Amino acid sequence: MKKITLLFLLLYGFIGTSQTISHSTSMTLSNTNVACNGGTPSTSSDNRYFRYFKLSDFSITADYTISSVQFGVQTLTIPTLPDGFPVTVKIYATTSNNFPVAYPAGYTELAQVTTNFLLADVETLVSVPIAATIPAGSNVLVEVGYLAQTASSGNRIFLSANDLGESAPTYISSTACALVPPTPLASINFPNAHLVLSVTGTTLGVKESILQKVSVFPNPSKGKFTVDLPASVSIEKSTLTDITGKQMAINLDASNSFSISEYNTGIYILNLQTSEGVLNKRLIKE
Repeated sequence: MKKITLLFLLLYGFIGTSQTISHSTSMTLSNTNVACNGGTPSTSSDNRYFRYFKLSDFSITADYTISSVQFGVQTLTIPTLPDGFPVTVKIYATTSNNFPVAYPAGYTELAQVTTNFLLADVETLVSVPIAATIPAGSNVLVEVGYLAQTASSGNRIFLSANDLGESAPTYISSTACALVPPTPLASINFPNAHLVLSVTGTTLGVKESILQKVSVFPNPSKGKFTVDLPASVSIEKSTLTDITGKQMAINLDASNSFSISEYNTGIYILNLQTSEGVLNKRLIKE
């Protein structure tokens, strides 16, 4: 299965630089978070937390493709939720440079994922897969929240926060506690509640942009291929992978051409290690 997954990724020629962004000075989990709760036993009301990221502050100026959001589950009681406590992550794109200015009208929801958390997730940093691409020139808003639980059910969750510092405010919204507009936790007398949260994605850097100019032709081919390179790029090593995952070394001639005439027809992945990074090209042998 791992081999198939790897090949699937290679077929799409995915290139990019992984980058994790966060306003948390430390991802250490602690119990300084605040939430709106009520009833006896204490039960979670509706709570939504926000982290806003101005991407230029993280030197991200191209498209940013998000793959996951990480946050901590600090405490959890689920007496009437055998399948777990549902928490929803949402990703928004915006051109606003100052959250919550223009919220919500100026924010476009790109993705949302709901995950049920169990007791095994308590005191762990969880990673929620979610896919969204933030266009170049836009910024990111991440919302992590949940709906109010049945009154006095005892179903209650606290997401992890610490008091170790943050580079931008944590915001909360809760209708049950009359906090409808997103409000900084420090503004409601919780200055030491810093939501532990990070976002992981990939961004296209200068080297990746150069590598996108690399092409292989003709494709499909009866067996001979040529790699067309920008003048600033040189090939250091090249290998070929078939659909079973078997790797074969190939030799490029002076014109960066090679032949696989002796191989069976089908799909292959050409892996090129270059002076500007690594990329993969999907080849079809007729």
